[in-house]
Amino acid sequence: MADPTLLELTTGVTPSSPYYLGDGITDLLPEKLAAHRFDDLFLVCGEGVHQLLARPLARRLEAAGLPVTLLAVPEGEHHKSWAGLTDLCERLVHAGATRQSIVLALGGGMVSNLTGLAAGLLYRGIRYVDIPTTLLGLTDGTLSNKQAVNGRGGKNQFGLYHPPLLVWADVAHLRSEPLAGHRSGLVEALKNGLVHDADRFEQLAEQLTPDLRAVHDDLLGTCHAIVRSKLAILATDPTERSRAVVLEYGHTVGHAAEFLCEGLPHGVAVGIGMCAAARVGVRLGITPPDVLARQEWALGERLGLPTRLPGGCTPERVLGVIRTDNKRRSSEETRLILLDAVGEVHTGPDGDVETPVPESVLKTVLQEG
Repeated sequence: MADPTLLELTTGVTPSSPYYLGDGITDLLPEKLAAHRFDDLFLVCGEGVHQLLARPLARRLEAAGLPVTLLAVPEGEHHKSWAGLTDLCERLVHAGATRQSIVLALGGGMVSNLTGLAAGLLYRGIRYVDIPTTLLGLTDGTLSNKQAVNGRGGKNQFGLYHPPLLVWADVAHLRSEPLAGHRSGLVEALKNGLVHDADRFEQLAEQLTPDLRAVHDDLLGTCHAIVRSKLAILATDPTERSRAVVLEYGHTVGHAAEFLCEGLPHGVAVGIGMCAAARVGVRLGITPPDVLARQEWALGERLGLPTRLPGGCTPERVLGVIRTDNKRRSSEETRLILLDAVGEVHTGPDGDVETPVPESVLKTVLQEG
C-alpha cells in the first residue's frame, strides 16, 4: 500500500480542500474521515461502480465503525438533470441526512457534479467528499469546485461553487475504467498543455499511443503531472472567471456536441471542439496552420480519437445549443479561446483571452467538417 501524496489545492477557496493522491490508498480513507465530526455518511455512487467499488468501500467504512448509507444513482448525461438532482436530494432527506452529515461521491464526473450540487443545496450546504473513479474526474473535474446539472437546452446551465471537504484520489480505481475513458480523460490533459505549457503538451503527446501503455506503466506519476498542470492554471483564478477561462478551450463546441450526441464522452467531445476552435483561429489568421496540424496529430494519431463532428450532429443543431451556452455573452457572436501557438492563448488588446467570433465564421468551419 502506498502512502498518499497530499496536494493542497491552490484554488483560493477558503478553507482549501486537501487533495489526497496515491495508489491503493482507499484503506486509509476511514481514518481521514474519522478526523471530522459527523452523524452519518451517505455514499452516493454510479450504478456502474456499485458492486465493484462502492460495496467494498461501504464495508471498509463499516468495519472501521463508521455509519454509512449507500445510494446508487443512474449514470449518463441525461440523468445529470433537475429531475436527477431532485430525486437524489429527496432520497438523502428520506434516508436521514442532516446538516451534520457528510455525503461521499464515488464515480465519474456526472456523479460528482450531481452529488456535489445536491450537497451544496441540501440544508443550504452540507459537506461532501469527492472520490473520483475516472481519469477525467481525478485529474480535471475534482479540481474546479464547480457543481452543475444540465438544462433542456445545454450542459451545466444550473449550478454553484461548492468545494469538497476533501478529494480522495486513488488511481487504483482507474484500473477498472475502460480504456476509452482514459483516452477521454487525456484530452483535457493535452488541453492544459495547449493553453499553458507547450513543453508539457509535447512531452505528453509523445508518450501517448492508442493502447496507452506508457500511461498505464506509471499511472500515479501521469496523474500527478496532469493535476499539477491544471493547478498551475487555477492558482491565480480559482473560479475560472478571468485568466483561467483558458481551461474552456474547445468546450463551447465540445459541450454542444456532447449534449446532442448521447454516448459521446466528454473528453472526445472537447477534443472535437478544440479542433473546431483551431480551424476558426486559422480562418481568422490568428492560429498558425501547424498548430492545428499538431493538435490533430496528438488527438487523432496518438490517441486514436475523432477530430470532427460525428454524423447527425449538424452545424445548425450545434449552433442552436451554443446560443444557450452558460458562458455566452452576445446573441450575434460566440467568444472562443483561440491559440497563437502551442502553449500560448491569443489575447485581445484589452487583455481578454476570449476572442469574439462571428457566428457565420463558426458555422462555415462546422460545415467544412
